[in-house]
Amino acid sequence: MKIFFVLLLASALFGDRCASYVQDVRKAHYGVFGVNFPYQYGVAQLIQESGCRNILSLDGVGSEGLPQITYRVWKKPLEEAGVREIKTLGNQFKAQAIIMHSLHNPKQALWVTYQKYNGGGLVLKEISRAGAQEWAKAKEQCKRGQSCFTYKGKTTCRSNCEINYEYSQNIFKYAKNYSTIASNQFRFW
Repeated sequence: MKIFFVLLLASALFGDRCASYVQDVRKAHYGVFGVNFPYQYGVAQLIQESGCRNILSLDGVGSEGLPQITYRVWKKPLEEAGVREIKTLGNQFKAQAIIMHSLHNPKQALWVTYQKYNGGGLVLKEISRAGAQEWAKAKEQCKRGQSCFTYKGKTTCRSNCEINYEYSQNIFKYAKNYSTIASNQFRFW
């Protein structure tokens, strides 16, 4: 409980939008993964996905909310779990945890799970080609194209490999601001 009040104080002083969601993310992830899950990665995911803003993305596929979920893609498993919409924050956090749980293989490190959330299962092929579940070796095997984005009239193109492999790095980095809980059951790297 003390951590929660420290986070609320930090939010008030420093404008951290995400701090007010920490306990809700923790509760949702504990409810799906169990109490050994390092929930700080779920909070970091909100930062990476939306900057902790409840938005409808301009990605063209209908991603929405803090965790940027494309409900039409995940509708069936979410409805089976009792999540019939993701307009409310509580349902967004629950959906985020459910989706992450469905993507997670206990034999894999969490960086793989987060990259699957961001870029699909191609990371599994890259790991297979690398012959090891090591981030750097898998990245060396990445053979994806580019994505181009236009924002305020300026077009920027980036390698999809860079985008996806940067995702897990950012999750790990941002999570440090929300907890230092480590878990033998869920390793990140």
